[in-house]
Amino acid sequence: MLLPCALMMIPTSWLERRRSLCLFRSLTGRPCPGCGMTRAFSRVFHGDIRGALHYNRRIIIILPILAYAWVRALITEISALMLAQLSLYLIW
Repeated sequence: MLLPCALMMIPTSWLERRRSLCLFRSLTGRPCPGCGMTRAFSRVFHGDIRGALHYNRRIIIILPILAYAWVRALITEISALMLAQLSLYLIW
């Protein structure tokens, strides 16, 4: 739930200096379809769409899907919290 917030706080330059953690790339030397996605998300959250597309063009497809899933999970968590508070109120 907090991953988007973390990516907004971490500077993209910090991510760019780090070595890739992709196991596929480490074993084969070739990028996998997901390589660069973390850096692309970081670029999007910092307002750099062109930079995000440079890292991974699939961000165009993945970002809306993950945004939908994140908002849906957030609504579910808020609803559960409100229901729990309501049940505590009714018990008292």
